[in-house]
Amino acid sequence: MDIKERGFLRLMQPIHWFPGHMAKAKRQLTEMLKYLDIIIEVRDARIPLISHNSDLKHLFQRRPVIIVLNKADLAEASITKEWQSFLMQQGALVAVVNGRNGNGVKEIWDLLNKTVQLKSTRPKRVGVVGIPNVGKSSVLNRLLGVSTAKTGNLPGVTRGKQWVKKGGFELLDTPGLLPPKIQDQAGGFRLAMIGTIRDEIIPSYDLALLLIEQLGVKLFSRFGESELVDGQAEEILDWFGRKRGFLVKGGEVDLHRAAITLLKDFREGRLGKFSLEFPGGDSVSEDF
Repeated sequence: MDIKERGFLRLMQPIHWFPGHMAKAKRQLTEMLKYLDIIIEVRDARIPLISHNSDLKHLFQRRPVIIVLNKADLAEASITKEWQSFLMQQGALVAVVNGRNGNGVKEIWDLLNKTVQLKSTRPKRVGVVGIPNVGKSSVLNRLLGVSTAKTGNLPGVTRGKQWVKKGGFELLDTPGLLPPKIQDQAGGFRLAMIGTIRDEIIPSYDLALLLIEQLGVKLFSRFGESELVDGQAEEILDWFGRKRGFLVKGGEVDLHRAAITLLKDFREGRLGKFSLEFPGGDSVSEDF
């Protein structure tokens, strides 16, 4: 998808998203750096590139890092496998996880135990980091086997430092952090599609149209409507609204409701499994 061709970039300048609690969390995390022995970075398996906060590169210096591709149940398995191979070729330690049912969490423990030598008298300290809404707290809960960390569906729900212990480790759950600015507008749209950026930042209608174009033929095949392939995004959203019965007086479609529902269905996996980024594509940068 070429977003520029549709002219949607005129809707927004580089995204500014840095509420006060995020600024505070970044200061806290910076202060804790000297105490951490290893980092677990949680990313969204649908967008492994843009769900990496490059603003936190200094966190990863001189410390082992385990990259967790979470929400694998919402991404295309073959694409996630390609991402795992790609990242491992770059020298990264990678675990593919479904935080909702715990699949893959044992792999994180295996990597932790292989990476950290537990000969010290004190527990090894592990920092769990990631941008909002990648399921960081859910992964931590699965690691611990109990729901000790606060979780929620809204970005930035975890707002304070939380140390939790298990075995020879102490794990620090941190609030989700986005960069102060998101310069990559296409990446910013993808963050909005999965719900990391609050919906009020980008109109739901415009975001739904972008999602339709991003998913393309894959989405149409899930709908079972091959004739939609040649349709415009606006026509497809109208069709979706009619299919769901979102009609108002005069038989017109409530497009706002249709857009919100389409986004919600996508984020919860009701439309199927979709990946929004692909290894080897133009969006892959030197951050990896």
